[in-house]
Parts: sequence; C-alpha cells; structure tokens
Amino acid sequence: MKKIVIMGTGGFSAEAIWALEEMNKLSPLSDQWNILGYVDDDKSKKGKVFYNYQTLGTPGEVDEIYSGNQLWYFCAIGDNRIRSNIVKCLDELAWKAATLIHPSAVMAKNIEIGEGSYIGPASVICPNAIIGEHVLINTRAAIGHDVIMENFSQACPGAQINGFCKIGHSSFIGSNASIMPGTKIGEKATVGGNSQVLRAVKSGTTVNGVPAIKVS
Repeated sequence: MKKIVIMGTGGFSAEAIWALEEMNKLSPLSDQWNILGYVDDDKSKKGKVFYNYQTLGTPGEVDEIYSGNQLWYFCAIGDNRIRSNIVKCLDELAWKAATLIHPSAVMAKNIEIGEGSYIGPASVICPNAIIGEHVLINTRAAIGHDVIMENFSQACPGAQINGFCKIGHSSFIGSNASIMPGTKIGEKATVGGNSQVLRAVKSGTTVNGVPAIKVS
C-alpha cells in the first residue's frame, strides 16, 4: 500500500479523504492507499482530528518521521496561488503527488489527467480533454470535449466548461458558471459563480454576471 498524506485541514481535505476511501473500496489491496493523516503548516493543529484522521505535524516533521519511506501527498488547498506555492515545497521533499479520481466521475476515452489533480464526484470529463497538473474539478463539474485546463486551474461545483475552451494556468471558474464553446480564459483569471461567459477573459481579470462582464 502506498503511504499518503493530505496537505491542509480545511473542508476540501475531507473531500480528498472521502475520494481516497471510495477509491480504496474498488481497488485490490496492493493498489490501495494507506491514509496516514493530514499535514499542516500550522503547528497548533498537530494531534487534532479532522474527518476521522489525525494531523501529523508540519511537512518537515512528517518528512522526518517517515524518513526512508516513499510518501505520496495530495494538496487539498483550494486557493490556486497558495496550492502552487505549497506544491513546490512538497516536491522539494521528494514526495510524490497523487491524482484522486472519485469513482462516480464519468470519464471518456482519450483524455489526459496530470499528477496531483482531483476529479470530484459526479463530474464528467468528455473526449480529448486535457487536464493539467494539480487541477481541481469539483462535484458535478462538466468538462467538454477538447477542453484544455492548464496547471493549477480550478472548476468549482456545477461549473460547465463547453467544448474547445482553454482554461489558463491558475484560473478559477466559480460554481455553476458556464463557459461557452471555444472560449479562452486567461491565466489567473476569475469567473464568478453563476456567470455565463460569452467571450475571452483576459489574464488576471475577474468577470461576473449574465452575460459576464469585467468587474476588476
């Protein structure tokens, strides 16, 4: 069994544990994950229990405890920028990033999913989609055919990203937002929840509304 820790102790951490537990139910023992617990930079959380698992300590402390063992991790941090920074630190420890795919997700053939990414329950990934590294695709999100989601981007619950869209590095698609076919979302852009995006969104900007307009 592969030893894995979850980075972070927020609400999304519980969802990651849930996905791992469901994955284990359908896997032979040799392919199952040994869930060790959580890792958090906040030293005050050491020893505390979240969603039935204990917080083991900081990354440095956990690396020392399991010295000589190959550790896997999943970074359950919702903020794209913070997640990117933390992943750099964990990679320096030579930990391996795990990709979590909830068994209820519906996935077509000919798709690519990068390491460290999360495919949540009841989500749909259509043919020829390319999902980068450390991408979060949350509950009931739908990723259309030939979509590209670059590293550290995120689709929140219920988001609808239609065919041939490109979602830039570290961009954020809010809950129930709809991105029309072929639309490009720039790097580090934000699309507000329930918005409908009809045209390209420039990097670093925030759009909101129906139709979505720039708000910052």
